[in-house]
Amino acid sequence: MIFPRALLLCVLLSSASWLLADDFWQQPFDTWKREQVVRMLNDSPWAQIETFTAPIVSKDAGLAGEKELYYRFTARFFSARPVREAYVRMARLMNNYDQMAPDQRQEFDKRFQRALNLDVADRVIVAVEYATNDPNTSRDLRPAFELATAETLKQRVYLISQRLGRVELLEYFPPSADGTGAKFVFPRTVHGQPIFGPQDKEIRFDFTTPVTNHRIFLAFKSF
Repeated sequence: MIFPRALLLCVLLSSASWLLADDFWQQPFDTWKREQVVRMLNDSPWAQIETFTAPIVSKDAGLAGEKELYYRFTARFFSARPVREAYVRMARLMNNYDQMAPDQRQEFDKRFQRALNLDVADRVIVAVEYATNDPNTSRDLRPAFELATAETLKQRVYLISQRLGRVELLEYFPPSADGTGAKFVFPRTVHGQPIFGPQDKEIRFDFTTPVTNHRIFLAFKSF
């Protein structure tokens, strides 16, 4: 299995019919260009970036040429098939998939088939990646994400449903070797009600980061 267990966000993350007709992600993902894949992973209905900055106060920080410190967190609904498709397409582009012989393509596709077709009907997952030019913070963030558990994170991360309020974390998976980030798993339904549906305008991801204690508060809207 290429990716950890990923989960579906109800209507927002599965209904392509909501998307605008001219959006590239309505086309088969094997036609996406590199810049489109990057857009899907960083600035799309299922992915957003939050960046925090701070002045550099010490010339001895090992940051020659840098004007300020930055702390960048990317949140993606990994349970959305378009996001998983973007990861697969990027892997293809990086391995010259389009120039492979048919038998090589078939073997390559086998490695990713399970990730693309995961049964994600009962839960929702948000993947978070981080990047920073602050070497001290970078050193501390890695063990903070690797050693965290669902129990230690429950008071720091939520989905916020317009109708149901805070949706608590179910499971947590530390950052994986495939580069898809840490995974925060939430239930798809609460008390028998979907956390997001056609009647809702948005769902929010609320996460207070470890080490830096930045609050990520992102709204993902329907179309």
